[in-house]
Amino acid sequence: MNFDWQTIYQTVFPFLPTQISADITLIGTFLISLAAVIARFWPRPAGGSKWLPLYLLVNTVAMNGKHATNADDAKS
Repeated sequence: MNFDWQTIYQTVFPFLPTQISADITLIGTFLISLAAVIARFWPRPAGGSKWLPLYLLVNTVAMNGKHATNADDAKS
């Protein structure tokens, strides 16, 4: 599913106080950046590992697509 984040910003954030909107943006940016750093150094766990769902979540949040450094360890 593709989200249009700009549309969400334009429709939701005007109803929130400015400080709350800024805090949400700051926290979201931090979480995406942190996930990107974690994904950069975390190799893909084995297929049946209990860590695989967390790994996939981190890669999703990090927007770690086919162009990332560890993208070569993706399952074909």
